[in-house]
Amino acid sequence: MKSKAQILSEKIDKIFEERGLKVKEVKREGSFVYIKRTIPNTKLIIHVPHTSIEVPNSFKEQLLVDYDYFEKENLFISDYRVDEFIPKGFPNIVKFDYSRMFCDVEKYLDDSKEEMSKYGMGVLYTKDSNGIEFIKRNNKNDIISNYYKKHHDNLDNTVEKILNIYNDAFIIDLHSFSDEFVSKVLNKTNCPDICIGINDNYDKNILINTINYFTKNGYSVMVNYPYSGSIISNKYPYIKSMMIEINKRIYLSNEENYNRFYKCMMEYYKIINNLL
Repeated sequence: MKSKAQILSEKIDKIFEERGLKVKEVKREGSFVYIKRTIPNTKLIIHVPHTSIEVPNSFKEQLLVDYDYFEKENLFISDYRVDEFIPKGFPNIVKFDYSRMFCDVEKYLDDSKEEMSKYGMGVLYTKDSNGIEFIKRNNKNDIISNYYKKHHDNLDNTVEKILNIYNDAFIIDLHSFSDEFVSKVLNKTNCPDICIGINDNYDKNILINTINYFTKNGYSVMVNYPYSGSIISNKYPYIKSMMIEINKRIYLSNEENYNRFYKCMMEYYKIINNLL
């Protein structure tokens, strides 16, 4: 039989869980229960949709190309290692655990609204960066229901958790890109080190501070080029969001450049937190 203290503790835990709070420490002394709880100490949410290269076995079975070829293309298209530019222990991360070649959760479901669908790179890719048809899809509805929609539910729930605490939230949509992909697929050149994508309701103060920060650190910056816009919460579309696209040349060229940019990003989050 549970004690009154245990029952009370469980009720408190449930209330805190519903609000997105976490139990840090539980200490019991006789009939007394001392509970220390932590809350997310930031309004910031980091969205990372394209860093994984994992694909389900069922997907592999539908491939039309050699798997070694697919692996190379999968790695090339991924936002490789961009999830490493997130502070350790950061509380509000929404990350997709599968490759964008399996399901691209950042694309519109309606191909008529999705620019990349004309390249065979809509929400469910059929072609790779070389224009080669690499797969025949036979379970589209299952992927949309079990992966795409669940990911967006996760984003909505994370936004809701932060709203319940702070009545506000801000999303950083974190990506990377390569000059080669942009040139080959989008026919765009002269790309910056950092591309910032904004929506119509962008936060002017955060945008200006972001541009100034990366520029002062020696990185070239452009807004909405070569990519534009940023992820939004379907349930809370008024919540502001900003995309940061990192050119792979500034962190994959060598370890020194990687470390330099890593330190730069860690300081950047501090600046953003102070602005929120």
